[in-house]
Amino acid sequence: MGEIDTFKRSRVAQFGIFATALLVLFFFFRSSPDYYSPEDLNSLLQNKDEDTVKVKKIELTKQGLHKPFLESGSYHIKNWDIAGNVIIKSNELIRLVSDNQHHVGSIFNQVPIQDESFEMELTFHIHSKNSKTLVADGLAIWFLDQKSEIGDVFGAKNYFNGMGIFIDTYKNGRKGNFPYVNVMLGDGKTAYNKDTDGFETRLAGCSARNLLNPKSGMTKARIVYTKYGYFSLDFKYTQGREGWINCVTAMDVKLPEKKYLGFSAETGDLSHNVDILENKIYALYKPDGVPIGSLQELERLMQEQSEMKEEEKKGGGRHRAFKKKPSKQQQRRSLRRLKNSEKKIKERERKLREEKYGDPNYHAGRRILDWILHFLKMIVYILAISALLWLGWIFYRTYTTKRKSKGMGLLD
Repeated sequence: MGEIDTFKRSRVAQFGIFATALLVLFFFFRSSPDYYSPEDLNSLLQNKDEDTVKVKKIELTKQGLHKPFLESGSYHIKNWDIAGNVIIKSNELIRLVSDNQHHVGSIFNQVPIQDESFEMELTFHIHSKNSKTLVADGLAIWFLDQKSEIGDVFGAKNYFNGMGIFIDTYKNGRKGNFPYVNVMLGDGKTAYNKDTDGFETRLAGCSARNLLNPKSGMTKARIVYTKYGYFSLDFKYTQGREGWINCVTAMDVKLPEKKYLGFSAETGDLSHNVDILENKIYALYKPDGVPIGSLQELERLMQEQSEMKEEEKKGGGRHRAFKKKPSKQQQRRSLRRLKNSEKKIKERERKLREEKYGDPNYHAGRRILDWILHFLKMIVYILAISALLWLGWIFYRTYTTKRKSKGMGLLD
């Protein structure tokens, strides 16, 4: 009884029991979000959750990189062009640049990716012994309309056409926390500006401080792209299947029809090692062999497979492609989550446009229209100023002519 009385008098003990009960209720009865996170969506498109939806994957071996990297008896990687200060240890790594000043290196695939939808997992390592001091400059992942020669944008040419994913380890401008990942869509006419770290041409990006000297000795980048413009980029700094962190997810992204894959890096006065350890890439198809074009198509595929499972269940049969059958409620919930995911992505894009341009509805067409209107406005201003100058000149000529006429009249 004495202990019970002590407990009743002890506010601390009562609060501790109450807090523990709340935590138990939270962890055991909390509901999962009513939408898929970008990481979940990318795992679905990678076919890592066949119980929810089944996707057909075909490996693109010509764009892959795996050990041993070198062809037997040569210093050549099959299907890849090598340029610059690249060092290849066939059973270990491809070092694009070493931890030395003013190095540059690149590898570009000789065979373009022609598949319209794909997913890629790149394993790389950016590291330096001088981790406590400043390092530079980073790694670029390219999807271009043509192979690039050595240049001054992370080791490749400027004014590129296609996508550049810049893992930037050194801050030149005033904005952002570094290392920073900057995604840019180039049109072949617009330059990447090193002085501002490409801020004005940035499609989207994220801070990624764990990219430099990760404890696991490697970083994984996961890229998912579909025919009608879904693009997503995740990073993972740990071993195992879990632990993906989304960096960028966007809709209406358009890559070139033929996409040359490349990796490049450079160092300046500051440096670090950039190692490529592995690359795997797969084309994404529906089971009937048609490329997955969008999240809406993934949604329809999920619906079709859900109905197929129901028919199998009613018929008493079991389709061998589906090892586990989710309940009808789970299937409906998966579809609802997928629809809500698309809404979330669009809302996030609107927010990014508002932050960058001050207008959530700002888009490429609007940007072109604004430029045209600005150009027309400048023409109107020039014409107006020219007209005023012309009127001023006429007035001046008339005034001087009248004065001359008066002067001649007085003399007469």
